[in-house]
Amino acid sequence: MSMSLKRITRSNEIRTSKMTEMQDDLFLYQHFDIQPKVPANGTFAAYSRNEHPVKKEIGASRRDYYKISLVTRGEGIYTMDGVAHEVKGPTIIFINPHTVKTWVETTKEQDGYYCLFTEELFHKQPHELLTYPLLQPGSQAIFPINEDQASYLCSIFRQLTREFQENAAFKQEAILIYIKLLLLEGRRIAMDTTKPTIVHSAAQQLAYRFTDKLEKQFPIEHPHQQIGIKTAKEFAAALNTHPNHLNACVKHTTGRTISEHIRQRVLLEAKLLLMHTDWQIAEIAWCLGFEDPGNFTHFFRNHSQQAPHAYRQQ
Repeated sequence: MSMSLKRITRSNEIRTSKMTEMQDDLFLYQHFDIQPKVPANGTFAAYSRNEHPVKKEIGASRRDYYKISLVTRGEGIYTMDGVAHEVKGPTIIFINPHTVKTWVETTKEQDGYYCLFTEELFHKQPHELLTYPLLQPGSQAIFPINEDQASYLCSIFRQLTREFQENAAFKQEAILIYIKLLLLEGRRIAMDTTKPTIVHSAAQQLAYRFTDKLEKQFPIEHPHQQIGIKTAKEFAAALNTHPNHLNACVKHTTGRTISEHIRQRVLLEAKLLLMHTDWQIAEIAWCLGFEDPGNFTHFFRNHSQQAPHAYRQQ
């Protein structure tokens, strides 16, 4: 299939930032030297929002790292995968690498902490991240907290920041302990409102392996990039299991079938590409696995009640 290649319009690009780029940007503005800058392989970083403030406005972007943010002062609008959340008062935020997010602050004074880490931090237990529901794609990830909770979380972040800045013995082990404390406290906070599912069974592990493999096909960053796995049968083959078994595990764990997950994720990516690129509809259709642009238009209209052209113009 021949296609003309067009670049993403820079001003509206959904940018995928790397942790190393994030650190390079921050170190340009820091007021003191940190030795060493990060543990081995750039697996972790922690900062105060006061000393290293985030940008006033961040456009649609994904990262290659997980992020936990604690807002203790300041307000703003955090949008995650198209859903806007008003941040007003102390708030804890958990961000998955695959989440498309934007941030616009609405007050000048901002304070708190944030930390960044990659899967390499859990290299001794590579599947342990799957046991933390708040870090999974599609989970609720923004929680208002009270002053007592904020005070306790601040104490953990202060320890994390100290470990990051210093070169003490057992640094990596200490950082991992504090990260797990943040995730544990996040679970306790989430239980008051969401009661997230805790992953224990093999069926749940398989379901999250599916969602992880689905998400890793995105973002689509170039018009010659096409998703490779499109159907339940193909996902089952990639995960070395039977399609019926995989679908049963995914349905039991998430409440949605494999087809529903694929459909919703492809629709989300279609909307993002229509909003943030100048690619032709046929190019977007091909990237998302539709060889016939007419089939893509039918799919999009059926699930969003608008044609792709109308959605882009809106």
